[in-house]
Amino acid sequence: MKKILSFVLAAVALVFTACSNDETIETSGNGQNNKGMVLVATVSQQSSRAAIDVHDTFGPWEFTFTPNDKVMVGNNTINNYYTFTKSGDTFSSADAQVTATNADWYAYYPATDIDLTNQEGTSESAAKLYALAGATETATTGAEGLTIKMKAQAAVLRIVKVDNYGPCDIFLKTKDGKYVSGLKAKKNDAGYEVETSDTKVSVFTKVKEGNAGIYYVIVPAGVKISVWNNDRCFKTTKDAGLTPGKYYTLTSGPTSGTATIKGETKPIGWVLLWIGGPRIATENAAKKIAFKDDVKKGKNYVWGSLWRTASCSDVSSLYYYDEEWKSSLINKKLVEPTYDYQDKHGLTLTGKQPGYTKNSLFLNGFDDSNEDYVAGKFLLSDGNKEGHGTTMSFIVYGKEVFVAYVQSDDYDNSPYPVRPVLSQETVLWGEQDIK
Repeated sequence: MKKILSFVLAAVALVFTACSNDETIETSGNGQNNKGMVLVATVSQQSSRAAIDVHDTFGPWEFTFTPNDKVMVGNNTINNYYTFTKSGDTFSSADAQVTATNADWYAYYPATDIDLTNQEGTSESAAKLYALAGATETATTGAEGLTIKMKAQAAVLRIVKVDNYGPCDIFLKTKDGKYVSGLKAKKNDAGYEVETSDTKVSVFTKVKEGNAGIYYVIVPAGVKISVWNNDRCFKTTKDAGLTPGKYYTLTSGPTSGTATIKGETKPIGWVLLWIGGPRIATENAAKKIAFKDDVKKGKNYVWGSLWRTASCSDVSSLYYYDEEWKSSLINKKLVEPTYDYQDKHGLTLTGKQPGYTKNSLFLNGFDDSNEDYVAGKFLLSDGNKEGHGTTMSFIVYGKEVFVAYVQSDDYDNSPYPVRPVLSQETVLWGEQDIK
């Protein structure tokens, strides 16, 4: 059983934002003579549909039934449920029985009991747990088949694990402090109720090392919940809860904050621009530093032990080699570059991945920048093969070609601008302002 989800990043990644495309499963025949029944199921979303991205390109989320999908169907005259299975263009059940008198019929997908614990976090696993429910518009015996419009009963959390080291143990609590464990169909009602546990259960968990990325988790809609990561509550809904059929982007930790500098009372800002990237200071160090002096670490570093000089690996995701231009260009899948040569003389990078679109970073350029050419560089901590310094350089040609590359410099005693990054591997919620 699976759903087809095409995923696309919307400009605002807080709610679903595309138009609705209802799907109707056409069928024929009827359920007379107790030889089984057929079902016409219409998937009806809200006025806005999901727009979830699983890669780097974006588009609308399309929800479609696929062969062997099952819908559980009951009515207000029986205690059990019939299983209707999709084959070709028809949902059918050989066991379903028509009723002697008109009854209200209710349908649930993917099951009447949905386990929300320990989800895989993939788009495919989210599709398999996406709760739908519906009812016949009028009472019927089912002799002519059933027609039921099914609506979303759950929401989707798009969890962005911001780094490869921080915790990602996501669990949910209801307003009475119980742990969310699943959904259970309401008998004779086109909906689900939340199942809970008195002891802690997680809806999604990833080990710390090497798992920065985007994950998808199905959660209850329409009820107040709080979202926790490890021991930190970082989001709580209003009493009305999340809207069914919509998704919400949450980061596993903060993507911006401040940290102190050695000898300074005023903290400096830092931002994350992409998943798994460094936490980069929003300003250069006041003084340029030569590579031979940059080997100082810890409390002897120019900004103290909370900071370090960026490495080549820290910036490796920022650029790629372009065959057409025969040059390394800024990776526009991660950041959107814009430049300013009149006032600030530099380049602004704005995050493009989910969870980072509000984060921007300005890189200082040389003062001789002009309308057609902006350039700058800052020191990296890696030495080149001759043992001298290395820099990260950027150039803008003709307002639209954004070049970025790591360059080996010939002399280790030449001072260069330095843009420090946080030395901490992870920052937890509630600790984004570091002292």
